[in-house]
Amino acid sequence: MSSVSFLIDDKSPLIHYDSTWAAGNSGDDSLADQYFRGTFQTSIITNSIATFSFNGTAFSIYGAKRGNHGSYTVTVDGYDYVGYTAYSGQSNISLFQQVLFNRSGLTQELHTISLTNTGVTGSGNPYVDIDMVTWQTEFNGTQLVTETVDDADTRFQYQEPGWNTNPTGVNLFNNGSGHSTSISNASVTLTFTVTESVSVFGTVGPSNGLYSVSLDSQPAYQYNASTYLTFYEVMLYHADNLGPGQHQLTLMNLPDTNGQSLNIDYAQLISR
Repeated sequence: MSSVSFLIDDKSPLIHYDSTWAAGNSGDDSLADQYFRGTFQTSIITNSIATFSFNGTAFSIYGAKRGNHGSYTVTVDGYDYVGYTAYSGQSNISLFQQVLFNRSGLTQELHTISLTNTGVTGSGNPYVDIDMVTWQTEFNGTQLVTETVDDADTRFQYQEPGWNTNPTGVNLFNNGSGHSTSISNASVTLTFTVTESVSVFGTVGPSNGLYSVSLDSQPAYQYNASTYLTFYEVMLYHADNLGPGQHQLTLMNLPDTNGQSLNIDYAQLISR
């Protein structure tokens, strides 16, 4: 068996925040650059929730511990871990990229995690924030191979004529190349043979919006790539323990407003 770690920044669409969360930024917080990649999501509203799911055996949620931060609870597969002192973000000294909560020794399967702000709105310490999330997945075998599939690889098949190869900021994409579409329902399909995992990376930002992802014959899931600033090489989708044989992964642009785009940078495959 091999254990592989994955990391998503707070801006990844794989973390779902309810509407009460807001993006932290240097305009509001002079210490924003102390967070991983200088970004974080923050809440000051009691009972606001952030949720993510992963397939694996362990995970960690990272954030800051600061003077105006308070309590929170974490739910793992429906079991509540209540806000004891260990689950408080309050600290008289500002500490960054701290583990807010972690669990290991879980069964290798799909888990759903929720973090809820239990600080009191309007009090002196109503804040909780999320900086990044990591998790570990167990794979069979001891020699794993990681392959990066560039957006221009023929394994990516783009629905024509809806795609172009000149997304905004393309020089900041991996290898300086990317594909983009602002056409509603335009799709791209990645066909690959791998037994372990697939991750797709692209951009999130104010010009990005909703998109769906479907793997093989499974139902499509919807994600939101809209953020207040543009960020590159962000994980837009991940799946693992796929099993042998050929797989097809389809992403579709579902813009709320005209001009919102879906941008594809590259995929990462892990096999044995």
